[in-house]
Amino acid sequence: MMASLTQSWFPQFKRVAFGSQPTEFAIDDLLVQIHSRGQRWRSASDEDLAGGLSNIRYDWLRRNASDSGSSVTEIWRTCLIDSVAIASEAIRRTHKIELFEVQLRAGLIVSSGIANGRGGVAEMQTGEGKTFAMFVAAVIAAIPGRGVHLATPNAYLAARDHQQLEPTWNLLQLNSGCLPEDASAEQTRAAYRADVTYGPGHAFGFDYLKDQLALGTKMRRRPGASLLSRLQMDAQADKQLQRGLAVALIDEIDHVLIDDALSPLLLSGTHPGEADDAEVHRRAIPIASELKETRDFRCVAKRVELNSDGLDRVYQSVDAVSDASLHRPWHEYIELALQAQHLLHRDADYVVESGEVRIVDPSTGRIYEDRTWSGGLQQAVEAKEGLPIRRESEALAKITRQRFYRSYDYLAGVTGTASDCRDELRTVYGLKVQTVNPRLPSQRVILPPHVSSKQADKLRAIAVEARAMVEAGRSVLIGTLDIASSLAVSKELSKHGLQHELLNGLQTADEAEVVASAGQPGAITVATNIAGRGTDIGLHPTVRKQGGLHVIVAEHHRSSRVDRQLIGRCARCGDPGSSRAFLSADDPMIRDSAPWLARALTQVIASGQTATQPKTTLPVEEQIQSIQRHHAKRAAVARQQLLAADERDCVLVRKAQSNRNANVQLHAMDAGI
Repeated sequence: MMASLTQSWFPQFKRVAFGSQPTEFAIDDLLVQIHSRGQRWRSASDEDLAGGLSNIRYDWLRRNASDSGSSVTEIWRTCLIDSVAIASEAIRRTHKIELFEVQLRAGLIVSSGIANGRGGVAEMQTGEGKTFAMFVAAVIAAIPGRGVHLATPNAYLAARDHQQLEPTWNLLQLNSGCLPEDASAEQTRAAYRADVTYGPGHAFGFDYLKDQLALGTKMRRRPGASLLSRLQMDAQADKQLQRGLAVALIDEIDHVLIDDALSPLLLSGTHPGEADDAEVHRRAIPIASELKETRDFRCVAKRVELNSDGLDRVYQSVDAVSDASLHRPWHEYIELALQAQHLLHRDADYVVESGEVRIVDPSTGRIYEDRTWSGGLQQAVEAKEGLPIRRESEALAKITRQRFYRSYDYLAGVTGTASDCRDELRTVYGLKVQTVNPRLPSQRVILPPHVSSKQADKLRAIAVEARAMVEAGRSVLIGTLDIASSLAVSKELSKHGLQHELLNGLQTADEAEVVASAGQPGAITVATNIAGRGTDIGLHPTVRKQGGLHVIVAEHHRSSRVDRQLIGRCARCGDPGSSRAFLSADDPMIRDSAPWLARALTQVIASGQTATQPKTTLPVEEQIQSIQRHHAKRAAVARQQLLAADERDCVLVRKAQSNRNANVQLHAMDAGI
């Protein structure tokens, strides 16, 4: 009798920090045996292929339940070899391709520690086929049958990868699901009942919080409430969305676990209608506009603080102070209004769509559909934009991403840019990074940075270079930091008569179609960092012959890893390609973080204007890298502080919880108790 993947015989292994991973020599040995075993499955029928995987699963579950120690290790080794060979053959049949050794190697790094709960990270260069490598890893992880959560940076990539590999999962008779957006609880629950569930990284955390909140509500019910619920046929409401946190395999793991870790997952709710203090927010806007920075307030770490002079000015109105609709002190409304005016910018930090303020992901440029700022900031921005002011959301449950992902029994993943955060992945998550060498030598050419003294000069230079490239028969990708920058570049290209596609999250066009055409001769694509992760631009043969895709970095990101992801769109898998970064002395990163560099650039450029060859390129790479390292250290410290505070809170809550009821298993912090 074949074993079902929904069975839970797999022992409750917990991840162990600093766990050992297979060495290169061990993986080399596994690969030799996998290639040898793969010949056996070439002539097998589709039914035999699926049956072979089912037999592997049954053998593992049966023997693992009774054996231990070295025998378990040997059993798992046999399972690895056979399952990878079957997964490779399934890919060959459904996609007509042979998996490369780099993909198999990455898949083994990510998944081969399942038996002892010790995950790892495969650093695999962009364009080497991470999607298929993750499929191999997911097949291995699905053997124990406890459910695999395959997380991606966003919903688009999750849906794309699931759609691409669904035929292969079906061939192997494994159930796959994808977390749908704006879906019912039943649809979400069905996706989690699959053997492998695709979804954006944050969605798994939010669904966990929903389950914890439901569990907390259930525990607080009065005696007899459960019976009454069943009598009212309301038992369906008590069903959990997830089956548990067994295995998480993360594509672009540094983005999900590092870049996003500064924003805790916060589940909130709100009541419909206008906020009670809407008029107070509106009244604060014109008063805040009259205040002067330094004289009345200062900006500190994305917040605004009034000084004594500023406080005196805002408290001159007795009517404002005594307003019965105040939910917080009057000066805090002013500080929120100042924050909305000075620190949050339209088409950069947020967009206005259909009369609503929607937050923009600073790392990718994507627009969050279901997120709002807390503490009155959302209402301050709505007042600034002259929109209806909704009620503040109420925090129901929260958890840091660090604590959530460390709750999985097994955690692993793949990325192309793990080097800069290798230590943090090891110390916070217990994950060891192993580098997978590219299949073919890189032909990427990095051209000297182009420098300008003003934004207008930089935009003009970008348009000139884009024209030169398309006239040479190549295609161009221009990466920008935010929506506003993408619109500025688009406007400049139009002034020069250059046709182009714009991809910044505001369009209704299918993202996949835009990206698919970006490698055609003469194509110019302007994109926010939405194009930096996961997207694959196929080159037309003519473009490849003329030098490949040319990537223009319109502005450096504070994270060097984001820059490398963007540059990695060109010269993939041995193709030709080139990249050039453009910067001006008044770029925000240079202006705010390195004014000394801004002054130096201005002076050098000005002194070169009278020369026969005006100075347009300078070797400023080391200075830019220094600025990025500084920001990386600050971000790492902030994440450490957030995690430390979270752990302190957890200790206090669990101590108080244990005093009330020693048998309580709920994560109280996660459910807002």
